[in-house]
Amino acid sequence: MIKKDCFYLIKRSLFIPAFACFMSVLASRIEAQTYQYPFQNPALPLEDRVTNVVSLLTQAEKLSLLPENEPAVTRLGLKAFTFYMEGIHGLAWGPGGTYTATQFPQAFGLGATWDPDVMQQMGAQVGREQRAVVNSGKGGLILRAPNADLARDPRWGRTEEVYGEDPYLVGKLSVGFIKGLRGNDPKYFLAASMCKHFLANSNEAVRTNSTSNFDQRLLREYYAKSFEIALMEGGAQSYMTAYNAVN
Repeated sequence: MIKKDCFYLIKRSLFIPAFACFMSVLASRIEAQTYQYPFQNPALPLEDRVTNVVSLLTQAEKLSLLPENEPAVTRLGLKAFTFYMEGIHGLAWGPGGTYTATQFPQAFGLGATWDPDVMQQMGAQVGREQRAVVNSGKGGLILRAPNADLARDPRWGRTEEVYGEDPYLVGKLSVGFIKGLRGNDPKYFLAASMCKHFLANSNEAVRTNSTSNFDQRLLREYYAKSFEIALMEGGAQSYMTAYNAVN
């Protein structure tokens, strides 16, 4: 009996480390099969994944990803990305049509609140509803908002989309909206902002193909200031370019 027990213990003591070694090798093989490239591994730091995927893209592929409707990069397993949604003052439109959602006052009415905290609450509500739409299989997680342009001329066709004419006010309210839309999770976005239209689009003289002309002071203290605040303080995730040329 003693010899039998000893033999069992010897077999068991050999089996456990051998089994652990086998599982370790198996796990490494499964991981290697699952993740062809480091950027595909969600366990890696985000910065490492971004650095890796950018290093793998050719110059032509990088250029192809600049437009709003981005094609797939099939050789890397990157799917096409065309899912943007509208929601300046509440979720409105996106792939799949229009949506039933909470609507807030038009943007220049929101500007009259003078309250970034209120804007953050609104952004959070829009983000929650946007996430719900995405979870239902529609839309996408990038919202074409806020509009950090400046309402310099009431004849401008986008005046109703912006918070006002003061760059500091517009910047701060944009920060509130962006933070609310982003959510509080340290890793996962509730939704992402697309701050627009960079920059100096607030003219009405054929704004789709005209040029806005100004000096360095107007650039730094006025036209670009609201966007700078939105980026540096709010962490805006993306920008939409304006239609016009500059200088």
